[in-house]
Amino acid sequence: MTPPDHDRPGPPDERGSRPHGWSTVRLTRALVAELLGTFVLTLASVGALLLARQGLLPEVAASSLTPGLVVLAMIYALGDVSGAHINPVVTLAFALRGAFPWRLVLPYWAAQFSASVLAALLLRAAATLPHGTERVSPAGATLLEIGCAGLLLVVVLATAHRNAKLRPAVGLAVGATVALDHFVSNPLSAVAMNPAKVFGPALLSGKLAEAWPHLLGPLVGALLGLGLTWLMRGGLNDSEQEAAEGSGGRG
Repeated sequence: MTPPDHDRPGPPDERGSRPHGWSTVRLTRALVAELLGTFVLTLASVGALLLARQGLLPEVAASSLTPGLVVLAMIYALGDVSGAHINPVVTLAFALRGAFPWRLVLPYWAAQFSASVLAALLLRAAATLPHGTERVSPAGATLLEIGCAGLLLVVVLATAHRNAKLRPAVGLAVGATVALDHFVSNPLSAVAMNPAKVFGPALLSGKLAEAWPHLLGPLVGALLGLGLTWLMRGGLNDSEQEAAEGSGGRG
């Protein structure tokens, strides 16, 4: 198992005096990674839905396969840099587990939500932003978000807990869970499991107030997944910290 970053020597200009090895350079790298990952996830997911509405892409590929593949790719591409959270509720869950510094939660959230807005701006410049399917009530949509986000967080935290053993398969496990959740829920509701991915498109389309089930539901689901993880696995281990923080792109 790779030791946490603060135990490794590093170049003087990257180490700084911050605790836990979070130098200015490392934090900047992590925030750029979160910005890029969330931007690509939002752009690809909403863009695929736009193509599906125009008959250029199968609906199941747009709603399920695309976000799952993007999450898989971003975990492998960015996991060592920032932990590849690309989701505010993942950042919150890691912080509540004690695997991620609380002082970095707001900067991570700022990067994630900003990326969603930037992606929505780019998409809106090309076409009208599409709206997801809603065949259930807001309460039903909230429950779907809670269930899907809860399952996702159980998988994210479980793979983090066993990161030393499962590292090569983490992207596959989490990406497959994202795809599965979308596959079973998107025919009924625009379940996202990610408030950041919802925020930008909803804000720019004037639907932010209507999107509350997809903003609140993932938060409750994350707390559910966190509770289940604690019941099944107990407290934090070193693998979770390594998975949550990455290595600043140097490991």
